[in-house]
Amino acid sequence: MRIYARRTILPDVCHKLMFDVTEAGMWFYSDFFQTKYPFRKYDQIFVPEHNWGAMENVGLVTYNESYLCIGEIPTPAKMERFSNINLHELAHMWFGNLVTMKWWNDLWLNESFATFMSHLAMEKSAALPQFHDTTWVLFLRDKFWGLNTDQLSSTHSICCEIANTAEAEVLFDGISYGKGACFLK
Repeated sequence: MRIYARRTILPDVCHKLMFDVTEAGMWFYSDFFQTKYPFRKYDQIFVPEHNWGAMENVGLVTYNESYLCIGEIPTPAKMERFSNINLHELAHMWFGNLVTMKWWNDLWLNESFATFMSHLAMEKSAALPQFHDTTWVLFLRDKFWGLNTDQLSSTHSICCEIANTAEAEVLFDGISYGKGACFLK
């Protein structure tokens, strides 16, 4: 496993936290899914101007540099939120990359499952005791994102019929992540 970032921001990468959380997640998910990590490598890279917060690819996760505390001391809340995102993207290695949805109609399951599993890993992993008491409080952020999105005129059901990939882009919202994760919980 490797972590990449531009040389100028490399000192702002919390390497130890990332390695500790990723290792704990690897052990937790391997045990939970009863399947070892399915790929040969796991790299994480911080990139500028990434259009999403983070994105899983087989063996590689890209993160927006905005997750780094550049020139500042990271707060416990920011470290917890980033750790949760780290575990969300890692969960996709099993559910999203090893097992992939047939069509965009099931995008919600891919994202909801990763959202739910990241919180479960934070609560249950013996290697992450610092998060055991607070992870479900953090989960409320995702829940309320889903509830707020559900109140908009653009609301949709958790599972939708999608005709083409352009229609799928609107599903990356609080309903597919937060509301769906609440449904799974």
